[in-house]
Amino acid sequence: MNRLRTLRLGAVAMLFSTQPRLKERALDDVAVISVPAPLKSGPYLGYEEEFARRRPFQFSQTAFWASFGGPTRHKQLMVISIMASDASDADYAALPRAINTLYDKRKTGKPSALGSGTLTMTEGLYASSLEGEPAVEYVYFDKARRLQIAWHALKKEVDVPTALATIERMAASFHLRRDPAASFAEARARPAKEATARAAKRALATAMLQREGYPSLVPGKPVLRNGVYLEWMDDPEPRYQLLLPLGRVRAAANGSIVNRPRPAFRAGDTNAPPMAGTIGWREMSEEGWAFNSGYLPLPGIASALAAQQQDRALVYFYYIATVRVEETEDDRVLSSLRWFLDGVPEVQRLWRAGSLVTPGTPEKD
Repeated sequence: MNRLRTLRLGAVAMLFSTQPRLKERALDDVAVISVPAPLKSGPYLGYEEEFARRRPFQFSQTAFWASFGGPTRHKQLMVISIMASDASDADYAALPRAINTLYDKRKTGKPSALGSGTLTMTEGLYASSLEGEPAVEYVYFDKARRLQIAWHALKKEVDVPTALATIERMAASFHLRRDPAASFAEARARPAKEATARAAKRALATAMLQREGYPSLVPGKPVLRNGVYLEWMDDPEPRYQLLLPLGRVRAAANGSIVNRPRPAFRAGDTNAPPMAGTIGWREMSEEGWAFNSGYLPLPGIASALAAQQQDRALVYFYYIATVRVEETEDDRVLSSLRWFLDGVPEVQRLWRAGSLVTPGTPEKD
């Protein structure tokens, strides 16, 4: 009897000795849970809209050499989610967006009970090497605990029996310190709040343009005033653009792309003069006529410039600025056009002096 008892205790001790060591981690001030010690916490790489149904926390173990020079490959990637009190069955069953591991030869099993929760397993070959390595994606949820664990693991790192036992231990260690109801409410209110802010910015821009003398701008139909084009765009987002044609510089006679006229500086260069916009250009390339600038001219302005710029031996330059109305945090660009127009005379002076382009000299009209 004593010998049998000793063998049983030895088997139990061996079982627990093969389980990975867990380390308690705080999930902000909302909950605590123990996770495998090799996993390091990091920022959640999902999407904001998920926060209306889950509070996700990400842990991972990177495959360093497999990630070198390419996308990050993971030996293990885990997202622990605290679910909203009204999360649906579909919310619990859905993968968090950060678990976007691509498996070849995927095979998903049926949901099954694990402890007090439900587990679904997907097996496949994970591209951490040229051949792909056997891996498993575990999605476990326990609605009573408001817990979901999504875990990708290479089989050589964690075999299936070990993973199942680890998930049960993790779930048992989970403790919700407080209900994050306020953060869920904030996340759900955020889309409406952001839509209201976007609408307010658009209204400010529209009112400003009317005050500036542009009461009925039509997308694709720029207005030319005092040598400056202004164009409005609605789709895919509201923008307005200001563009000042500067002039032209003759390219090398042999048509070489080497030493072609270009802006003398880049935005942010210490020697760059203070300007609200940037310098762009239009030229004939191997693929045909092409514009080059941070924000390309909007369609109407581009058509107007193209109709006037036909000499292949010339490079045509312009001064341009584009405002993404709903995204800007600069109040000046929604209250007046002075931020751009006040700098036009100085930009024109620098152009005539030959300070904006090198090599070559601006041609006179």
